[in-house]
Amino acid sequence: MKLNEIRVKTLRKEGAYKFLYPPLYFLSKVYCLGSSLRNYLYDKGFLPSREFKLPVISVGNITAGGSGKTPLVETVYLYLEEAGFSPTIVSRGYKGKEKGPEFATGEEERFGDEASVYAIKGYKTVVSKEKVKGIEFAFERGANAVILDDGFQYRKVVPTVNLVAIDPFNPFGDGHCLPLGLLREHLNNLERADAFVITRANLVSEKRLESLELYLRTFQKPIFRASQQFKFWVNENFEKTSPPKEREVDLFCGIGNPQQFLKMVIGLGYKVRNYIVYEDHHKYTQKDLDFLKTLKNPITTEKDLIKLKGKLKGVRAPVLKLEAFGLKEFILGNIKGTVKAQEEEVEGELAPSGISGFKP
Repeated sequence: MKLNEIRVKTLRKEGAYKFLYPPLYFLSKVYCLGSSLRNYLYDKGFLPSREFKLPVISVGNITAGGSGKTPLVETVYLYLEEAGFSPTIVSRGYKGKEKGPEFATGEEERFGDEASVYAIKGYKTVVSKEKVKGIEFAFERGANAVILDDGFQYRKVVPTVNLVAIDPFNPFGDGHCLPLGLLREHLNNLERADAFVITRANLVSEKRLESLELYLRTFQKPIFRASQQFKFWVNENFEKTSPPKEREVDLFCGIGNPQQFLKMVIGLGYKVRNYIVYEDHHKYTQKDLDFLKTLKNPITTEKDLIKLKGKLKGVRAPVLKLEAFGLKEFILGNIKGTVKAQEEEVEGELAPSGISGFKP
C-alpha cells in the first residue's frame, strides 16, 4: 500500500488505521512546532537570510507535492523573458545526484525530474543543493533575474517577490502538518507570501474557488486565479507529436496530485481505460517498464516521461501551461529596482481576485 493511502486511511480513522492516528497526530504537532521554531529564529534574526540586489522571485507552496508549482515556475520564467530579462531557474534538483551548482540538462538521474524537464524544454536551470550558491552561480553567469523553485520554506534567501501556489483540490493539506497531513508548516505562515496563485482554477467549481478565496483574503494579499491549458503532445523523446488516435487511453503517473491529471485528460475528451498511480517522484524499475509496455495507449506526465525517455515506445505526455490574469504585471511592478512596492489600502473590501492590491 502507498504511503499516501495509509495517511488518508489514518486521517479518516478507517478500521485498524485508527490506531495510527494518535502517534501520527503527535508527530504532526512536533513537525509544526519545529517549523515554527525555525521560522521564529529567522524572523528574529538569529538565523541569517541573504538578500540579493537583482530580483529573486520565489515560487513555492505550503503543502507537500501536487500544488501546480512546476508549471507556475515555467509561466513566471516566460513572463520575465517576455519583459526583456534573462532569467534562470534555481532548483535543488530533488532526488538527483548532482550537488552543484551546475546547469541542468535532460539527465534525470543526475539533476532530478523537475530540473531535467525545465532544461529539456529550454528553460535555463541551475541545480544546487545549496540554493544560495545556486543563485550566486546564476547571477555570475549572466542571469539578471532568478526564479527560486520551491522557495517558500527556504528562509536563507529573502525573495523580492514571494509567490505561493495553492492547490484548489487540497489547498491546506488536510489541516495537519506532515506526516498526518500535507502541510509543511502552520497556515499562519502564509503571511510571508506576497501573493497567492490558485493553480488549475478552471478544473474546480466556482463555489469551491470562492470558499478558498474567502480564507485567503484574510491575509490581505493579492489572489490570482491560474487556468491550466493544454498546448500540445510530446512523445517518448520529448518531441512534438500528434494526439492519441484512439479515444481510450491508459493513464499512469507518479506525481503529488494525480487527481488533477486524470481530470485534465478526461476534460480533453478521452475515456480512461486504465489508471495507474505511483508514489510522487517514482523511480521506474524494469518490472514497471515490462508492465507499462502492455498498455495499448499509454499517457503520462512530463515529470514521468523524463524518467522513461526513449524507453517506452508510443507513450505520450501533454504539455501544459498556466495563464493568470494580472500576475505578470504584479511581478514586474514589484521587481523594478528590486524594491517591493507598498501595499495599497482598498476602501471597503479587499481587492478582487486577479487584481493587484499593490502599486506598480
